Amino acid sequence: MMNRRNFSLAAGAAVLAPLARAQSYPQSPVTLVVPFSAGSVVDQQARVIARVLSTKLGQPIVIDNRAGVAGSLGAEVVARAAPDGYTLLVGTQGTQGTNSALYKTVRYDPVKDFVAIHGLSGNSNVLVVNPNLKIRSVADLVAYGKSNPGKLNFGSGGNGTSGHLCLELLQNQTGARFTHIPYKSSSAALVDLVAGNLDAMFDFVQTSAPQIRSGKIAALAVTRSKRMPTLPEVPTMAEAGYPGVEALSWGGLFAPARTPAAIVQQLSDAVDETLKSPEVKRSLESVESFTIDMPHAEFQRYVAAEAKKWTTVLRESGITLE
Repeated sequence: MMNRRNFSLAAGAAVLAPLARAQSYPQSPVTLVVPFSAGSVVDQQARVIARVLSTKLGQPIVIDNRAGVAGSLGAEVVARAAPDGYTLLVGTQGTQGTNSALYKTVRYDPVKDFVAIHGLSGNSNVLVVNPNLKIRSVADLVAYGKSNPGKLNFGSGGNGTSGHLCLELLQNQTGARFTHIPYKSSSAALVDLVAGNLDAMFDFVQTSAPQIRSGKIAALAVTRSKRMPTLPEVPTMAEAGYPGVEALSWGGLFAPARTPAAIVQQLSDAVDETLKSPEVKRSLESVESFTIDMPHAEFQRYVAAEAKKWTTVLRESGITLE
């Protein structure tokens, strides 16, 4: 029979074991699941970040591309993985913010099944319109959309894409109504906007900026909380009077729920150092991306708020995808 002293020693060892494992983490390569195909924008950014992050952790990081259902298949793999810090996810606004409301087939909770470790990167959309329209501000656009519901056509790269979601958020926050025209890609929609066959769209700054500078399309506002360096003259949605229409396409590092807190903190600190790397900064800036410098606790709150926001918007709009 175990005496009281031996019992105390055993109990103490049980408490210290996870801490000891966390302090020695990582002891072998870490798998980073990228829930999109190799060569995609998310994949390219993830590989640069992983290369630098591996030097901070002292172990190789192996990229595992698991594409499908707008990233949800890869996210589910990580949600079901052992919570030991050796299987991580590059989660996005889609996998952690919108997919569970958009797709009936998603079988994980974007908040409860994960630990949000640290923000990685973000991209802003810009609201652009045909310059031939008598619309010079977001207020003009909203007023027209209220007095002429459905008359203006908004293009996007397809149902459930970033441009479409921004449109739904705009309608949700303002009560204005527009007609959504989904294209096969956002570039195809942009071509029609430049040609005058489309009235407006939300598009990534990277692809719209050259057309804005040439005067072929007009920019009304960016969906980021700060102005974009490449479009310093374009106000934010908040500056335009619509703070509720802030929307980013973001990415971050996630681990399965119940991953030890010490490992989460170690990873968060390592990512924080990684994002300060000149190599990472150059890579993000080359595609008009920016770092999302949110450590663990702040990022966890941000992800929960994003999931709640988009679930409300999508359910109120009645949009679902197969």
